[in-house]
Amino acid sequence: MLNPFGKAKRRHEALRRALVRGEAVDVDCRLRRTSARGWGPWTPGVVDLGPLPDGVATWHVDDPIAVGLPSVHGPVDARFADVDQVWLRPVRFQTEAFWGMESQIVVLEGERSTVELAVLPDLAEPLAERLGDLLAGP
Repeated sequence: MLNPFGKAKRRHEALRRALVRGEAVDVDCRLRRTSARGWGPWTPGVVDLGPLPDGVATWHVDDPIAVGLPSVHGPVDARFADVDQVWLRPVRFQTEAFWGMESQIVVLEGERSTVELAVLPDLAEPLAERLGDLLAGP
């Protein structure tokens, strides 16, 4: 859980403000995605968002096998591609309740794959809105 005092709190509040304002930010998360075998495990990752309106949205994980990619590639840096919808869903299981059962999961749904992002509860809604702005297009 986030330390409610001091430098950590100030950094978190600055991150949230930058996210809401459309500035370039990196958001730590737990990420999982579908592959041909179904859902992969929740993996520590980072979502990198460029500034609005023309920025790009990318994700990074250190373990390529956890996200269904060959291990010869090393850490993965990839753009979110072919996203049709961005929406929020409630946490359903204890195994995805990294910050409590009252949290929400950001879902990036596409025809060929789906990515889910678990972030601190107060970042979920602004992250979903921001990803929607960057990925939905005109």
